Amino acid sequence: MSEILIAALIGAGATLMVTIITQISTVYISRFKENLEIKQKEFQIKRDNLSGIYKTLTSVINSFPNESPNDVLKNIECSPNYSVENFNAVLKILDYQIEDYRNQLKNVNISYEQKNDIDVQISNREYSKKKISEIRDKYYKARDYYKSFCESDKMIFDLYAGQNVRNALVRFEVVIHNVFISGHSVGDVYDPLNNSIEITRWNLIDSMRNDLGINRNI
Repeated sequence: MSEILIAALIGAGATLMVTIITQISTVYISRFKENLEIKQKEFQIKRDNLSGIYKTLTSVINSFPNESPNDVLKNIECSPNYSVENFNAVLKILDYQIEDYRNQLKNVNISYEQKNDIDVQISNREYSKKKISEIRDKYYKARDYYKSFCESDKMIFDLYAGQNVRNALVRFEVVIHNVFISGHSVGDVYDPLNNSIEITRWNLIDSMRNDLGINRNI
């Protein structure tokens, strides 16, 4: 009789244990699903808020020129030095230099070699003026575009953007400041792997893509 009772108790205990484990598993799975649904909803809210903003920001940063006036001027002898957005001052100095070279061409005793050299100097400065004017116009347009972005979308950006994206934007802002305010060179204008603007620009774009969980164009 006692053996039957013991067996019954063991059976009841095992059944109770299975029931408890089943209940715990059910609760765990239910909470896991709830947390997953919450995270999915939060991610969808994030995507809904950031998709358009990231597209706008991508357009903004792509509008900045990828070279500094000093990159244009580095191959010119006795060239002016650009800094603090003084595009027009640099252009004015180049005008003075061109005028001086043209006055030198009026010298009747000038040699053929000297004339050729002066013509090259004038041509280089005319080309530099054209390039710097293009950089100036593109930079001012991009700067105003970014200012407009900050006034309209930056609050939502700061609220929802991932930390990696915010850090990447700060790095891009630093490079733009270094190039167009401090007058630094971008490095190699024609090599995106050694161009500071291109490097930080693509790092920011990649960070935004990763933040939205996509690999291609946003």
